[in-house]
Amino acid sequence: MKIKATQAGVGLIEVMVALLLLAVAVLGFSAMQMTAIKATDESLMRTRSLTIMRGGAEAIRTNPTGIPAFKTAINGTTDFVNIGGKAITKDSCVQNTNEAPTAAASCTINQLATRDGLLLKSYATTNDINMGMVPNGCPGTANRRQCFVASWGDTTVALNDSAPKACANADGTYKNGAECFIMEAY
Repeated sequence: MKIKATQAGVGLIEVMVALLLLAVAVLGFSAMQMTAIKATDESLMRTRSLTIMRGGAEAIRTNPTGIPAFKTAINGTTDFVNIGGKAITKDSCVQNTNEAPTAAASCTINQLATRDGLLLKSYATTNDINMGMVPNGCPGTANRRQCFVASWGDTTVALNDSAPKACANADGTYKNGAECFIMEAY
């Protein structure tokens, strides 16, 4: 049987069309996979930040008079804070015993709160999270509850209307595309 000249190469065109459809399907699957990975990473960062902020909330509940010192430590840019001429670090105010580390008796409430804030900030930094507290409490709350802010990526720990990379506006509403989490603590 002879193949007519008008049908020569039709099989090759069918194979090329099938390969094109397969390539489009593979590209679509790859894009869907990348979206799933990004969503998983976002969920992991939110879980980490929530865990860290819960620890901070517990720390300020146990020492409410030290909240101003805690805020100063967590919002600071150094890994130590001077209190009464003594440099407090995340390792200060701890005495090691045979069982577990405990608070040293010679530390003040503010020194302990500072240590807690620096320790929390150090843990957040280790997990690629920026951590801070809103200086004047959470916006829109009647009694100005304490407000933790955690951010990652290129989002900054700020509630600011004019800063494009801030976590939220001054009224506490999240900005589009911000990679952050805000939590009230009381």
